[in-house]
Amino acid sequence: MLNQLRKNIVQKLWESYCLSSHDMQLIAAVLKQKNNIIPSLDHFAVIDLPGPHSGIPHMSQIFSAIGYVVQGQDYLAEKQNDFMWMTESDCVNKPAREVLPQIVTADFRLDEMPAEIKNIIYKYSSQTQPSPINNIQALSKLTAAGDAQALEQCSDMIVRYFAGRDWALPSTKEFRLVSEFNELLAWVLVFGRRPNHFTLSIHLLDHFENLGDFHDFIENEVKLPLNQEGGVVKGGKEAGIAQGSTSGIVQSIQLSDGEISIPTGFVEFVWRYPKQAQASLSHPALWNEYFTGFIANHADKVIESLYAN
Repeated sequence: MLNQLRKNIVQKLWESYCLSSHDMQLIAAVLKQKNNIIPSLDHFAVIDLPGPHSGIPHMSQIFSAIGYVVQGQDYLAEKQNDFMWMTESDCVNKPAREVLPQIVTADFRLDEMPAEIKNIIYKYSSQTQPSPINNIQALSKLTAAGDAQALEQCSDMIVRYFAGRDWALPSTKEFRLVSEFNELLAWVLVFGRRPNHFTLSIHLLDHFENLGDFHDFIENEVKLPLNQEGGVVKGGKEAGIAQGSTSGIVQSIQLSDGEISIPTGFVEFVWRYPKQAQASLSHPALWNEYFTGFIANHADKVIESLYAN
């Protein structure tokens, strides 16, 4: 039943994300009109402030408790941002269409930031309470033994943890100081660890020849602007993966003493290519027959969909 627990958590996080993402609502609606296409999910990302009870170690521990394993990690130097990706432990020989999305967890290196920024971040991250990992581990064991009530309790507990921030809203001055240094860090300060994007697996859809073809669909049929940083398509066949994303739509958000303008999230698209051994196949069947990793140079530009400019 751990597999069902993971499905429940991903579904609830996906539904919450869709409620706040006009872009994803629009894309899903137009895809449905286009031969009733159902989106397939590749990954989603959660970023946390670094602190005594927050950050990658705490988030990854939660996902490990429900059957995810670490597959790799990398670093975005300009953003002082470490990230790690995790997959279901039993995904390797599953059909690609049946594997749940990978989870990217990320945080920041405080020791590479000026004192003024460190002080602001620590002020808020120190307000975070310890994660409910002990309860999650206990409930996940009961779930694995077949306890349906434990499954629902564990699912709700994890979804609440990833619903946003558990620290107070910053002031507009604090936000602007952090944003001038690191816009991604400022976004996390405001929104917390809620998923900042979900990613669609375009290579698993039957109606598009490549990522460029899908981008044409987004611009001409869905009529959404695309992230231009590092090129509209980041990567390609030689890299094993091509990525793109919408430009985040800037909205007004209320902070503790006034409003700011900031994107609330975005939608990413990926095209994963077959590994070398499966190079002759256009659509391999199994998840592990595709390139399954991430490339920092691509992620560095994709995540800038959260930038106001």
